[in-house]
Amino acid sequence: MSRVRALPFRALSAAVAAVLVTGVLAPATGAPMTPSGPSASVATEAEGPRTTSVVLQDDGPQTLVQGPAAQEGDVRLTASAAVTGFATVGVTWTGDNLAAPAVEVRTMDGAGTWGLWTALEVEPGPGGEGGTDPLVVGEVSRVEAVVSGSGASSLGEVRLTVVDPGRRAADAQVTTPPPSIAPGGRSTPIASSLVTGWPGGVGAPSFYNREQWGADESIMTWRPAQGDIKGGVIHHTAGTNDYTPQDVPAILRGIYTYHAQTRDWGDIGYNFLVDKYGNIWEGRAGGIELETIGAHASGYNRNTVGVSVMGNTSTATVTNEAVDAVVRLLAWKLSLHGVDAAATTTLNGNTLPTIFGHRDVASTSCPGNTLWSRQDEIRRRVKAAQAEYGAIRGQGTGAFVMSPWQSDVYLVSGTTKHRVPSMSLLTSLAPLGRVSDAPGVYLSYLSTGPDAGRFVRDPRDGAISLVDAGTRYHAETCAMIARYGATCTEWVGLTGSGWDSLRGGPSLTELLKAPDSDAVYVVRDGKRHHVSSWQRLVALYGGKIPPITVLTSAAVGEIPEGSPA
Repeated sequence: MSRVRALPFRALSAAVAAVLVTGVLAPATGAPMTPSGPSASVATEAEGPRTTSVVLQDDGPQTLVQGPAAQEGDVRLTASAAVTGFATVGVTWTGDNLAAPAVEVRTMDGAGTWGLWTALEVEPGPGGEGGTDPLVVGEVSRVEAVVSGSGASSLGEVRLTVVDPGRRAADAQVTTPPPSIAPGGRSTPIASSLVTGWPGGVGAPSFYNREQWGADESIMTWRPAQGDIKGGVIHHTAGTNDYTPQDVPAILRGIYTYHAQTRDWGDIGYNFLVDKYGNIWEGRAGGIELETIGAHASGYNRNTVGVSVMGNTSTATVTNEAVDAVVRLLAWKLSLHGVDAAATTTLNGNTLPTIFGHRDVASTSCPGNTLWSRQDEIRRRVKAAQAEYGAIRGQGTGAFVMSPWQSDVYLVSGTTKHRVPSMSLLTSLAPLGRVSDAPGVYLSYLSTGPDAGRFVRDPRDGAISLVDAGTRYHAETCAMIARYGATCTEWVGLTGSGWDSLRGGPSLTELLKAPDSDAVYVVRDGKRHHVSSWQRLVALYGGKIPPITVLTSAAVGEIPEGSPA
């Protein structure tokens, strides 16, 4: 499924869930809650993922059967809930994570047998409630949670959340590997001088996109933003290793719902996920070709791509198929952003390999022992595989985006998009990079600014230049900019690297000509005025003729012609 493109969004469906509470029942949805027994597989389309939550109560003199031993001075909060569907669970609280409580859960199977207690890791995030990572528990009948520690009483309201992701008919169509789909054509041809496709047919590895796993885009409230990728972080999701290929979409919907709604992150945190069968799945919205900021490693999200292997690679050995998929994905993704898999990078003052595990930058067991122990192998293999992607190295850092299904190309500045109105301007700005495909969800979250013009600004010193054919012509005064029909506030802000990618040229002057013509023009009031002869030019300037700026015929032609000078 090479270069899967964003498709029209649709609401996903899921089974109706119910929760049985020992304590206080406080459903997260408005639907009535009824007692439920062991879950059953739902064969028909339902209405959407169902999230329910239970408030944990002070344990008092009673304890959960065979629960974790309490320490002197500890406060124990407990709750129990029924589970339906291929479920995901987690624990959240109001306030931050500073208290660092101990959180454990266990599950009951359909035969009524309780499993072992599993510790949930506390995970800080980009705002929202404090809480733990989600735990995929699969098809079980019940879950119990206990929060303990001297700081448990200071957490505010503590909730056990159960997400039933439902079943869709489409889930049964998951294949391993994904079906190969030829790249779709663009709606409007783009000049061959710009890199808009993949040289030599080198593109993204096959993967499943968000629509294919049933992402309900109506709950995606995060405003997609772009960072500066300098490395990749490897994770595991933890939770059950007992899943089929057809269970994977439900796993993704459960994690997505927990991250987006329960933790209030607005979207799934990981940029990509990999299942144990070697399938790659698109995670966070914002564009697989872009430097989309994730929510997977606090303090490192802006500069890394987060890849998570589904399952617990400490309790089970990571599969070779999953490792192979991580290698394929990172070889392409890091090459696209110009990152050498064998190098080091400095992030938050720490010197790190460009591929590292979550535990290397946080107090966590993630990405699990068997996956973490293969990091050196992954780095070596990604480095070797990057040889295949030499033609696209660094091409993912471009400032241009477009929808595969629309003709407009946009220059992105911060969180604002500026339509590029002409092919000549697009060609002039070509050193800023290739035109990347962007999903509609990213384009819709960008604010729309005025159309891009030829004046751009350096963010470091405020210098403004006119751009033509990849060259900057410095405008020394606002009066000079006004001659060309603009003002000192009408420019597109570039990044420092974007500015540096354009060649530095001479200063912009009031005299103008094209390289293939002898015609000379005086530029003023946004128009070009033809100078009929050399004698007339001398007469206009009294023998002190300023330098003549030479721009391409296209750039000269964009300036309206006025009366003769």
